[in-house]
This record gives sequence, structure tokens and C-alpha cells, in this order.
Amino acid sequence: MTVEAVLCGQVLRSIVNYLIGSEVNAVGITASDGGTVLAQKMKPIVDGKKVDIGLVGEVVEVNPDLLLTLIKKGFLPVVSPIAIDDQGVTLNVNADLIAGAIGGALKADQVVFLTDVDGIFSDWPNRESLIEKATVKELENLLPSLAEGMVPKVTAVINAVKSGAKSARIANGTNLKSVLDAFAGFGGTVVVA
Repeated sequence: MTVEAVLCGQVLRSIVNYLIGSEVNAVGITASDGGTVLAQKMKPIVDGKKVDIGLVGEVVEVNPDLLLTLIKKGFLPVVSPIAIDDQGVTLNVNADLIAGAIGGALKADQVVFLTDVDGIFSDWPNRESLIEKATVKELENLLPSLAEGMVPKVTAVINAVKSGAKSARIANGTNLKSVLDAFAGFGGTVVVA
């Protein structure tokens, strides 16, 4: 089964079904639906040469029209991170990067990113070094020292705020209280311009 089939079929359907079962008026779309996200193929440079890593993309542009229409009609859009390029080729894009780009394009009050730790730490794994609030500039300076797994998420947070979101928050998604606190505007690490 392809990544596209898994993300657009099994994963998207299970999330939407769970939300509907919880009385949330959810609808599942892909980032390519309605031209919501235009992407381009990633070609990272390794040893000075561009490397083809397959059908993996990065966000070029977000058109929020479909999302705004769904929201206006009372739906919660659940977006699978499958986008297209300008030739109509399907690309898998990091979900955090899609979320950040969409949050920025929607000029969201807050974009929430969930992970398996309590936020961003200045001295990981020292749990006493949780950063409660940071600016984009402070995070950009901290980015090179972060654990590799946190880099895409922090990059997405930075991009969300730089592209129009008023704030972004990274919080622990493995703890219900942390999730509820994050959506209420508390806990984790909040990032502002």
C-alpha cells in the first residue's frame, strides 16, 4: 500500500470517524483538494549534490479558500498531508509543515502542534529547561542545537508565525490535560513574532 493510500484512506478516515463519533462535524480532505497546498519536490543536498528522495515535497503556497468555505459552513477540516506540484504530481509533505503553512495562511490566533514531550527545551533532556515562551528570532537561533526530531516541528512553528499566525504552541499530545491546556492557550511552549 502506498503512503498516499495510507494517509488519505486509513489514517484520514479513522481521524474523521473518531471526531464524528465525538459529535464534531469533521470532513476529511487532502492538502491537494481544491488546490489548497501547492508543493514542490524536495531535493536535499548531500555531500554537495542534490539527492532524489522520491515523492517527498515541501510547501510552496497555500490557498485557504476551500478551508475557509468548510469552516464557514460549520465543518472542521481534517487535512491529510498529500499535496500536488504545479504538474499535478502527488507529493507527501511533512504534516507539521503543512499544518504550519495552513495556520499561517488562515491567520490563526494559535496553531497547536502536538508531540511526545512538553514543549521545546533549551537543554534537552533536562526537563527543567522547558522554554515557556519564545520569539521566532529566539527559536531561529536555537534551531541548530535542537534534537534532529524536533527540527521539522520547530521549523513549522516558525513558518506558521512568520506567515501570519498570531502564535504557535508546541505541547505534549500524549497527555489529555496538556492537549486541553494547549487549546485553551496554556502550557507547552508558545511562540510569537
